[in-house]
Amino acid sequence: MVPERVAQPGDLDPRLLRPTGRTDRLQVVVEHYVVGAGRCPGCGWPVARREECPSRQAAVCLLDNRPLPVRLAHLVDVVPGARAGRDSAAEREERRQAEDALPGLFEAPARGPERNTQ
Repeated sequence: MVPERVAQPGDLDPRLLRPTGRTDRLQVVVEHYVVGAGRCPGCGWPVARREECPSRQAAVCLLDNRPLPVRLAHLVDVVPGARAGRDSAAEREERRQAEDALPGLFEAPARGPERNTQ
């Protein structure tokens, strides 16, 4: 059995190692899109499924404001804006309130309480 390769900072797209905007993150997602098993066209990372390229995973997490997956959590210190671990309901609610308070074209819709789906 071959041990799973662990992503290092040098394996990530260089754009993710500096503060990026939404456009740069979307470009990383598109450029590191893998149709099937093989190698990522952006970085050459061997993948069995399209979601496995570490650059693509990190960019998607940054775009969705989600924590990095466990297998990339060790990169949280080198990817600006990345988080690790799980969000608690209180943290999610605090983040939502902060986002809802930002000025925009329209008033933020009223949010209902979070439902437990388990």
